[in-house]
Parts: sequence; structure tokens; C-alpha cells
Amino acid sequence: MELLLIRHAKPFRLSDPAGADPDLMPEGEDQAKLLAKAMAAGRYGQVDAVVSSPMRRAAQTASVTAAALSHEISFDDRLVELDHGWTTYGVVHTYTDRATLLTDMNAGRLGDNSFDLDEFRSRVVDGIESLIVDDERTVAVVCHGGVINAYLSHIIGAERMFFTEPFYTSVSRVIALPGGYRQVMSLNETDHLR
Repeated sequence: MELLLIRHAKPFRLSDPAGADPDLMPEGEDQAKLLAKAMAAGRYGQVDAVVSSPMRRAAQTASVTAAALSHEISFDDRLVELDHGWTTYGVVHTYTDRATLLTDMNAGRLGDNSFDLDEFRSRVVDGIESLIVDDERTVAVVCHGGVINAYLSHIIGAERMFFTEPFYTSVSRVIALPGGYRQVMSLNETDHLR
């Protein structure tokens, strides 16, 4: 089967003492529409199911694609981003140096926040692996940049979990075959945004 790991579209940056869970910006809404149009036109083959993180930015992105494909969305809490429950969204944008950002994230910190690398990766891998069945289906998984890094670094056996910065609505393809065989077919496809 094939997994299409899709980062959500561009959201607002915000702070909220109750937990920052932003909606998509107008630019993000446009990105989500372009992704959905490409999916409906077959750019990524026949998509048989749409699964999403329940966080707003992912759910809103998934809803546009699911509507274009006439699918329901399945939500999985294991696909939430590492910043779930934090009071600020957009900490990554305060970094001016990508190397420092990746170094901090690989040390389990982001700005003033911290997270458990092993727990995060374990949760993500369990969530994504639970979607895999031995058939020819293609599943679109709308999630987050950290989630994509956690799963892909697991597949390739990378020493560091965070190694790429997926673009908004980018698609990374993984082939999952019986016996636990996984192959990364592409990373960060954004042709649909052109």
C-alpha cells in the first residue's frame, strides 16, 4: 500500500493560554484547495482514504481534500504534533538559523518548550503503522512536520529524528509492503502549489 504523508496548510500564529490550536490563514486555505484539486485530478493516484490529526490546521486541510474525493475523514490522536497543548503556535518561526532549529528539536526542545523524543516517535510510528494493511490502497495522512520527520526518520534509521522541513501541504510518499518493508519514494513534493 502507499501512504501519502501530507503536512497541513499554513495556519495563523497565535498564543492561547488554553492551548494554541490555530485555524488556516487565507493563504493556507488556498494551499489546501490546490492540494485537493491535485488529489481529485489523480496527481497522487487513486486515494482510498483520508486520515488526519485532529488538530485544527490538519483537520481543516484534510476536510478540503476529503470533500474533493468524496471521502469521510478518520481522525487519530496519535498524529497530533509535538506542540499539542502548548500555549503558543509558531515557535519554529522565531528561529533565524535552520541548523539551530534542527539541533534544538533533536535535543527535545523548541524555544522554551520541551518534549520527549522517544515518546513522540513511538506514538507517531504506532499511529501510522496502524493504518497499514496488506493491499493496494493509498491513504492520505494529513498531519504535521514533526510527525512526518518522526515517521520517515524511523523508516530510514536516521540518527537524528528531525532532518527536513516539510513545506505546507507537501506530500511525502511511502510504500508499505508485507513483512514490515517500508520504502520512502519521495519527500516534500509541492508540484500542486505551482
